Amino acid sequence: MQNDTIEAWRFFRNPDVIDFTVPEFISSIQHHAFYDCQSLKTFRFSAGVSSLEKSVFMKCSHLKEIHIPEDFISIPEETFSGCFSLKNVSIPDSVQEIQDRAFYRCSSLNDFPFPEYLESVGNSAFESCISLQKVVFPEGTAQIGCSAFAGCRNLTSVEFPAGMRHIGKWSFADCWKLESAPLPESLEILGEGAFKNCISLKQVRIPERLHEIQKDTFLGCASLTQMHIPEHVTKIHEHAFSCCYELKKLAIHDTTECGNSGLFDAVRLLHLYKKGCHVRIELAEEKGMDETLLIRFWSEKNLSRRKIFFRQLRNPAYKIPLAVLMTVTLPDDKSVFKNYIHENFKEVSKFLIQNHDEDNMGKLLMLET
Repeated sequence: MQNDTIEAWRFFRNPDVIDFTVPEFISSIQHHAFYDCQSLKTFRFSAGVSSLEKSVFMKCSHLKEIHIPEDFISIPEETFSGCFSLKNVSIPDSVQEIQDRAFYRCSSLNDFPFPEYLESVGNSAFESCISLQKVVFPEGTAQIGCSAFAGCRNLTSVEFPAGMRHIGKWSFADCWKLESAPLPESLEILGEGAFKNCISLKQVRIPERLHEIQKDTFLGCASLTQMHIPEHVTKIHEHAFSCCYELKKLAIHDTTECGNSGLFDAVRLLHLYKKGCHVRIELAEEKGMDETLLIRFWSEKNLSRRKIFFRQLRNPAYKIPLAVLMTVTLPDDKSVFKNYIHENFKEVSKFLIQNHDEDNMGKLLMLET
């Protein structure tokens, strides 16, 4: 040690460091100072420590408890990464950021007291903290980094603050027991694969400021049973809902662009919306050519190509609601949809009555008069 600093790598892999108290004259600890001190069990800061660099306690696998001094603003990168025995942590409310991999693979950490003024959580900050069970972010936390809580397989619930704006890629991927994570209305970005393989997640509500659902966002969320895609969502990227085997009910607007997303893989009940008009379609258990054509019809925005897919459809249970939807929303279009309604008005009326669709029946009657 020189002057008021514990230098970088000072106690690197030192087996004699078991119980350490920082001297009062020390104000800073440099990077990797206690790196891989596997015998270190107890560590006490002095009140004078105001500066901590990255990776100071990385791989201190027997360190069980830590109390961060007052007035710290940040927990640096990889500070406690690989501290498998770390269970009790106290952090002052002055801390505003927890940097990348700060608590990576702290597998004994089952509770974490997020500081009151926390603004951001870095990439992989709590990745593979397999004992962590609940996360409650304080008001003011606006951003969560990539893979921040990925692999926290015993995490059951997450509470986001009202001001959360950004949830990074794969932030909660492989959180197998996560059942509840209500997204805040302030959310603007939900990263790729954010809830990938959250097999216990049962319900998701898309907030108003979120305009795109990214690739793999809910891939493998096998407990999702229904999903409503609001009108403000303009695009759903590839495989956003792939392998959601229990997703039986889906509501989606015509304004939403659907890529090769696996969105319709397990769906049995479709609620389709276009310009305020709504129709309900029950899909067959086994998907064949008609089911493929229906999905291509809905994913296609070009009207001419939609007409081609419509003509090729054979199943009236698909053809009738699509013809109603297009006729009501495009009343001046005299082509294939309206012609189908005219030619099959009796069957169309019977279908709508059997499906208790009085609203669309009334709209069609008004168009006929």
